[in-house]
Amino acid sequence: MAMIKVNDINMHYEIRGSGPNVLFIHGLGADLKNPISIFKTAVPEHFTVLAFDPRGLGETDKPPEPFGIADMAADAAGLASALGWNRYHLIGASMGGMVAQELAIRFPEGVDKLVLASTHTGVNSGAADVLGKMSRMTTLERLYTSDTRQDEAWAAANPEAVTRFEEESRAVMEAMTANPEAARAYQHQLAAAMAHDTLDRINLIKSRTLVISGRFDGSIPPEVARKMAEKIPSADFKLVDHGHGSWYFDPQVWDMVIEFLEA
Repeated sequence: MAMIKVNDINMHYEIRGSGPNVLFIHGLGADLKNPISIFKTAVPEHFTVLAFDPRGLGETDKPPEPFGIADMAADAAGLASALGWNRYHLIGASMGGMVAQELAIRFPEGVDKLVLASTHTGVNSGAADVLGKMSRMTTLERLYTSDTRQDEAWAAANPEAVTRFEEESRAVMEAMTANPEAARAYQHQLAAAMAHDTLDRINLIKSRTLVISGRFDGSIPPEVARKMAEKIPSADFKLVDHGHGSWYFDPQVWDMVIEFLEA
């Protein structure tokens, strides 16, 4: 298991593939054991990919103190530096995209190209307060927030999918309840994401950037992501026929990312 001291914590990381360096930052509550893994995409076939357990999760140290998006950005940049990565492409998804924004603003010397997927500039972006309401949402509300095609009619026509979603959600909650440290880190991440705000600084990003938005994303509508892209001096905006996270399992989306990074 690969570990290295970064800032005030020991971080667990993994590197796979070959080629130019790519640093990947997970979304809310995710770590290297999460089934939604960058290593299950085609990216490591073209690049040397670095991913890690964020502070509080997985095998990385779990200090009890709250932390913010800026702290997570410093961890990610510090990890790359500690491993001798002076220059790299950067990919961030959802909350990971918030961290990636902060990293690109605070540590621009390290970031070559930047990919921001299913993310926004934060509390003043115009997106609905989905994170603050998440714990109170019904199953149907959470399904719709993930993908606006998953409305009441869809749920009525797909009862098995709804049941599977409920079972998976219940399993995640039970696992978190059984691990107080992970539950605490998740709450810290949630609070950090809810406080995220780069609206007035997003124009400081110097990297060539690809912003990816799901046409059916019920939590971060495409118009919100598009406005973010318009504020980044050198950004391309791509709309894909997905919800908030389903694009992750689409090889064509990853082919687009790879093409962007290789150009």
